[in-house]
Amino acid sequence: MDAEAKERLIDEFRACLEDWEPAGGSACDATGDGPVVDLALLFSELSVLRNEVRTEARQFKAALDDMRALTELLSEQNRRLTHDLERAREAEKTVQRQTERRLLLEMLEVRDRICAAMGVFSAYRPGVLSRLAPAETRLAQGLGEGIALTLRRLDAALSERRVRAIEAVGGRLDPSTMRAIATAVDADHAPGEVLSEARRGYMQGDELLRLAEVIVNKRENQI
Repeated sequence: MDAEAKERLIDEFRACLEDWEPAGGSACDATGDGPVVDLALLFSELSVLRNEVRTEARQFKAALDDMRALTELLSEQNRRLTHDLERAREAEKTVQRQTERRLLLEMLEVRDRICAAMGVFSAYRPGVLSRLAPAETRLAQGLGEGIALTLRRLDAALSERRVRAIEAVGGRLDPSTMRAIATAVDADHAPGEVLSEARRGYMQGDELLRLAEVIVNKRENQI
């Protein structure tokens, strides 16, 4: 029985007591054959029961409020932890990207040196005296092949990390990916066209990794 039904029952008993007049000076039921019922005692017990129900209801409400407050506190803590975790993940990604970027730039510096060595080797042409030292000639050829193999492996490693060279020569100067370090005059090319590269530029995916340093064509009378 819920509290509302108990309250209604108590009110009905109160109304009954107010209107009831005992017959023959004794309280009994309507038939006169049943046991004597002390309505005053019953009403008193019902009042005690009502007070107990009210007390339990207040205690239940207080417990419910405590549970609601605890739930809100846990939800807030969970939101904060989720936010902190997301920030930690973003910070970790940022550090990882920065570390990878530094490593890739160092790899590109190594590639520049290897390309310079390849240029020296490509310009080498054995002379007449090389016939007198065939072992040295074979050694030089082996070194050249080793340098070429190292360059191919390095390019493969850069390609796996989505690093690609910027195609600058023959195109227009793009300030977002290129930096003009010098100019030259060539009537066979349009003004603003990139004639050559002093240093290759690279992209990683859609992000700029290193600016290309280029030489740009200009008009003959251009200041």
